[in-house]
Parts: sequence; structure tokens; C-alpha cells
Amino acid sequence: MILLLATLLAVETIDLDMNPQDKKNTGVFKLRDKEKATLQQWIDSRYEKRAQPLAQKPPILAKPMITENFYSGQYIRLSDGSLWNIRPQDTPITQGWITSVEIIIEPSQDPDYPNKLTNTLTGSSVLAKKATELPKNIK
Repeated sequence: MILLLATLLAVETIDLDMNPQDKKNTGVFKLRDKEKATLQQWIDSRYEKRAQPLAQKPPILAKPMITENFYSGQYIRLSDGSLWNIRPQDTPITQGWITSVEIIIEPSQDPDYPNKLTNTLTGSSVLAKKATELPKNIK
């Protein structure tokens, strides 16, 4: 009974500490419960568990996507909720931008339109500034 309990605890430790990708990468997913228990006992007898795991790389965040294109490209709303007023001479470019395309946001050198939005599908870029709301009297 004690051996069974120890085996279950060892198996549970490996199963809880490793995500599915780690199990696949290490081959642990191929092991039977008894083999997992033996492996866990071997690890426990030779290594001390860290109080805190090593720092992990921050997750790669998805780029915001176009969700709405207003007034023939004069305003673009992105999936992060931000609204962008496009520089007037760039609206011929943005009027063709479609939804569900990722956008890269970078600083620009223009003080009036301090951001550059780049469409990852077409590679085209425009200058823009953040807006708080859509104007009511625009054509």
C-alpha cells in the first residue's frame, strides 16, 4: 500500500511539474507509471527542488489586429481597443486595409503623427496618432 502511494505521488509530481510539451520533449510521456515513479525517486535523491523556478522568457504577445476601418481609412480600430487617426495623405493606403490583419506599432519622427502603423500582410506603413473617439461630423 505504501509503495503504491509513493508511486502515485511520484507520478503526480512529474505530471504536475511538466507541461505536455515538456513531457513530449523529454520522452516522459512514453513512460509507464512505475517508470515515472522510479525517475522521480532518482531525481529526488540527487537534486534539490528550487524554491522558485528559473525566470522564464516572457510570452510572445500577439500583435494587435485591425478590427474596424472607419471613414475610408481615416480611422482604424485595433483589437487592443485603441483607435488611430491616420495622417490624411496616408488614407489612400489604409482605405484598402482589411480586418484581421496584424499591425506593428512603432514611433515615428513626425510630431503631429507620432506613430507608424505597419500592415503585416501588405508591408505598407502609415503615420497615425491615437484618438479617443470617432468624430461625429466627418465625411
